[in-house]
Amino acid sequence: MSIIPSEILAVIGPRLRSSPVDVNAIASDLGLGIYESNLGNGISGVLVREPAYGSPSGFVIFVNRDEPYVRQRFTAAHEIGHFVLHRERIGQRVEDNYLLRAQGLSNTLESQANRFAADILMPYELIQTLVDQGINGIDALANSLQVSQIALAIRLGHPT
Repeated sequence: MSIIPSEILAVIGPRLRSSPVDVNAIASDLGLGIYESNLGNGISGVLVREPAYGSPSGFVIFVNRDEPYVRQRFTAAHEIGHFVLHRERIGQRVEDNYLLRAQGLSNTLESQANRFAADILMPYELIQTLVDQGINGIDALANSLQVSQIALAIRLGHPT
């Protein structure tokens, strides 16, 4: 069962059918912009209420440009999760460290954002489609989905 609310799934659902899932397009569909930035050591991502960037929602996401591409994708998806699931608790800014933990947000809220990220980057139906196409094994699936092998292994319930 997905943590993605049905009204959001109605908007982004078609994007979850092809690999790799286009996280930038999903952000755009939801009125968010994603930008790479030098966030400093230990900061993976930031969700900021900043109307000056001109995004329809008034929020933008910054990901740490110094982190690997697959990490940036997961961080962006995690921040989209905060936007969708926890917007009323955000205030002006949520800053997630390299463990994807934000000061002021509970472990439960962080776990929900991680689950949301997994649901959009690694939907079970898309994984099954890839397997049906002959893409097997953690390495090949992670490469096709453009996620880390560890994230995919966790998603599939494999010990890491």
